[in-house]
Amino acid sequence: MEKTYTLWQRITSATPKFFRQVQIFALALAGLGGTLATIHGIPATLTTSLISAGTAVAAVAQFAVKQLEPDNTPANGTK
Repeated sequence: MEKTYTLWQRITSATPKFFRQVQIFALALAGLGGTLATIHGIPATLTTSLISAGTAVAAVAQFAVKQLEPDNTPANGTK
């Protein structure tokens, strides 16, 4: 049976390595959008899209929960 998590438990629990890398990429994308927003001549829709997509993906990736390895020992304690 799968364990159900509360919102706070999901936010504070360990995140798998892949999703941490996704978060870093998404935050870099949002940062790029913020940087491009300061340049005159870059369309606002492009920068807004980059910032929105980056922050949304980073937030969703935070909700991934690292699953613990299953215990392979027998239930009765014998080897």
